Amino acid sequence: MVRLFVSDLDDTLVYQMNQVCNRDKRALQWLWEQGTDICFASGRFAHRIHHAVRDLEIQYHTASLNGAVLTTKDGVLLHEETFNRTLSKKIYKYISKKHMVHIACAGESRYTVRKNQNYTLFEQGNGLEVIEIEDLHDRLGESIFPSKFFLHGTQDEIARVDHELKDVFGHEAEIVISGPGFVDIMPPGVNKGQALQKLMKHLQVLPHQVACIGDSFNDISMFEVTPHSFSLHHAPACVKQRATHVVKSVEEAVMKLAFL
Repeated sequence: MVRLFVSDLDDTLVYQMNQVCNRDKRALQWLWEQGTDICFASGRFAHRIHHAVRDLEIQYHTASLNGAVLTTKDGVLLHEETFNRTLSKKIYKYISKKHMVHIACAGESRYTVRKNQNYTLFEQGNGLEVIEIEDLHDRLGESIFPSKFFLHGTQDEIARVDHELKDVFGHEAEIVISGPGFVDIMPPGVNKGQALQKLMKHLQVLPHQVACIGDSFNDISMFEVTPHSFSLHHAPACVKQRATHVVKSVEEAVMKLAFL
């Protein structure tokens, strides 16, 4: 029996920023009513996760910022990871030279030194705010403690900068494409999979009692934790190859749990 079901958010459960289809909603509600713990694992901040699933009417755990922050359904903070001072400054100095939207995520806020029209379009398109701080580089690791950096751009730009960042920082940080147009930089060892393992330990569940679903490269680390992994059919081929099952929806994955 599956005791813990973990779902990615964007383009897995949530579409067009904050919409969950009724069939997926009913499937998760039914699963929760059977006594299964639910966790949402996302690159989003926790408060953005809450906003997206506010109509589900269930209790759930969150692994936000790709697992850097892990919180139980009762609001207990199980784990939080941030960059150290030296590395955060080093990374931001590097990404700030890119002609792309580049952002530091800390606490519940997003920061950059100076915004231009690309940031305005990014804010409007994603319904969020980026805060300008002129001396951001100096404040990193001093009064602002980032858990994640990310860059936003075209798919070609992201593919190129993903390889570049892995060459430069791959031995010091986790670099992963989290969705179309986004590459995330996480503290070393931080990913959704390690957050899932911490939650499993807390809940005292074993790998065969866990199922997870996702559609992007930052979900692969979860697939490696449990034998019951589901990829969405629209995921990149290399992501689908790493999952045990390929499905069209969260509802379909929940239906298949009975046959595991």
